[in-house]
Amino acid sequence: MQQYDMIIIGGGIMGCSIARELSKYKLNIAVCEAAADVASGTTKANGGLIHAGDDPVPGTLKAFLNSKGCLMYPVLSEKLGFRFLKRGSMVVGFNEDDLAVLKTLLERGRLNGAPDLELISGGRIFELEPETNRKAKYALYSPHTGLVDPFEVAIAFSENAVANGVHFYLSSPVTAIQKTEDGFAVTLPKGQLNGKYLINCAGVHADDVARLAGADEFTIQARHGDLLVMDKNCGIKDVMTLYPIPKPDSKGVVLMSTVSGNILVGSTAVMKEKDDVASYREGIDELIAGANNLIEKLDIHKVIRTFAGNRAVVVGNNNDFYIRPSRKVAGLFHVAGIQSPGIASAPAVAAYVVQMLKGCGIPMEEKKNFIDTRKAPVDFSTLSTEEQDELIRKNPAYGRIVCRCECVTEGEIIDAMHRNPQPVTVDAIKRRTRAGMGRCQGGFCQQKVISIMAKELGCSPTEIELGDKGSQIIYSKLKEGC
Repeated sequence: MQQYDMIIIGGGIMGCSIARELSKYKLNIAVCEAAADVASGTTKANGGLIHAGDDPVPGTLKAFLNSKGCLMYPVLSEKLGFRFLKRGSMVVGFNEDDLAVLKTLLERGRLNGAPDLELISGGRIFELEPETNRKAKYALYSPHTGLVDPFEVAIAFSENAVANGVHFYLSSPVTAIQKTEDGFAVTLPKGQLNGKYLINCAGVHADDVARLAGADEFTIQARHGDLLVMDKNCGIKDVMTLYPIPKPDSKGVVLMSTVSGNILVGSTAVMKEKDDVASYREGIDELIAGANNLIEKLDIHKVIRTFAGNRAVVVGNNNDFYIRPSRKVAGLFHVAGIQSPGIASAPAVAAYVVQMLKGCGIPMEEKKNFIDTRKAPVDFSTLSTEEQDELIRKNPAYGRIVCRCECVTEGEIIDAMHRNPQPVTVDAIKRRTRAGMGRCQGGFCQQKVISIMAKELGCSPTEIELGDKGSQIIYSKLKEGC
């Protein structure tokens, strides 16, 4: 039976960022994640926009944390070795009614602390982004809007947390929570953990976790969003993030670049069941129409992937984050209702949670030996020819291309296999290396990835799964010698 000071339930970007922030202190910390990898829920099904802070209603937690988090990303990117691109954004308007909304957003942004916002019109719009729909008349320009791969950020947070002593329990859904004299007993499929304090970061299932702990104090509904990814050869690239005039419950369909060079369109906003992450035709049609409102024409024949995810909405909480101590169970803290701008706010949320814990009288002594950096993994595709040659001379595995679409080498996959938390599924390798994220979506390289993984893990290829338990890919050999 393991004893911890803090047990974090949920290994999405919130759980990982909070784990890293808490690892700055002399605490024994565990993270329990139901899936086989971190960032497997809402975090992975996300566009990765680092919103500047002009959208949240002033006075809300979203407003307080969004702009702070946005401004933290450039430094964190340098320290933790994840990609961050400050590309800027425009909220695009077409008429006088839209202009009135843009003026409201401008005032909101200033109240929220979002810097350097500018209301622009006419030719300036097309100077900043030539692909913008020529019918656009006005725009709210923010130079500080950024882009990340959200799962890459969560992985960076988790690896840095591990380097500072945090323990991750993957494939470990919490099945029971008992309040004890010293804190909590948390039951997992393979045993029990004891912790003095519990931090609930369980995404769309945070209300379920709260009920397990005896704190039935909020209800979560899932806001479903479809997204689509364009081929890198779709005719437009490196586009500035373009927003429509926002809706009451979402920012609407946004067109953006990604840090990997694709164009992404997302997302819709429809209330559905918590575990419904299917893509829907109606949603994809809405995305295409939304994109064609922002630019001249989207070539739908260049779509290479559609996917969907759910964002947690706490009922009766004014569409805001729900970050607070439990009113019913001492020692339990909720980090729930984390919808957009959750990715942008994540590092600020982590700092906010630490201050909340301190404010509740929890003793926290800073470490003197905290490791605040992480070495970025090799990205062979971004290296110069000379750097690639030198790497291959040192390790010939870097000379064997596994994923042609994204130029991912065997050496990169092997490197990823030996990082901690260790990836043990094809999807986990995909999120760390991009093998399988290109035009063929793994049609060429998946079997090669499985072979490398089986060799590194010392198991049969039939044991390698796509994602969570039960997602076996290979069942048996068709003939000997395969």
